Amino acid sequence: MKPLLPLVLAGLLAGCATNRDLASEPLRMSQDIAAFEESDRVTPPPSGALLLSGASTMRLWKSAQADFAPMPVINRGFGGSYTTEVAGYMERITLPYRPRVVVLHCGSNDINAGDSADRVVARTESYFLSLRRVHPDAALVILSTIHAPLRRSKWDEMRKADDGFRAIAATHRGVRFVDINEALNFPGDEPRPDSYLKDDLHPTQAGYEAMLRLVKPAVEAAWRENAKAY
Repeated sequence: MKPLLPLVLAGLLAGCATNRDLASEPLRMSQDIAAFEESDRVTPPPSGALLLSGASTMRLWKSAQADFAPMPVINRGFGGSYTTEVAGYMERITLPYRPRVVVLHCGSNDINAGDSADRVVARTESYFLSLRRVHPDAALVILSTIHAPLRRSKWDEMRKADDGFRAIAATHRGVRFVDINEALNFPGDEPRPDSYLKDDLHPTQAGYEAMLRLVKPAVEAAWRENAKAY
């Protein structure tokens, strides 16, 4: 399994460099991770489950257990997280679960903080390759960044990241990409009514229901695909 060709990424993400590289900064979420580990100690999660990984859109998906039933769900989203942190903590809150399918939603916070789409995409691909080195049959469903009204000034960079996510899915077996903006926004990215909370950033319950109609078929297809390994 080879990483994306540098020329492919360069073509997709040309001109997106910024001055801030979050990989050079310390991880910030140790308390959140320790809380997950304590929860795992008290109530050990199932092996071979569906793992939700990433930032606050995953953390706030309160109906996920019911939405993805009968697949068992482990939710390890933590608010405000960067791809550096999701990858940096994966030995503690990803790999121990031996996930059968991972749904990953991360990168918008990186871009909002000033990092570039190309680095977000590179870290996302690295996350998948690290997952596969330990769990060769695990599947990954990458969700797009959310083009939320609050972050309108970052949409162009987010679109570049989404193009990179598509390229990862096209390059690697076992990776799927889902553009959840189709659920939350009209063509052109104007928000659909009732899709966002008052913060103009996070989905409402109606937004999650619309997202589920796109995400669940991709998850179910990945779940069927690697059934023999689990």
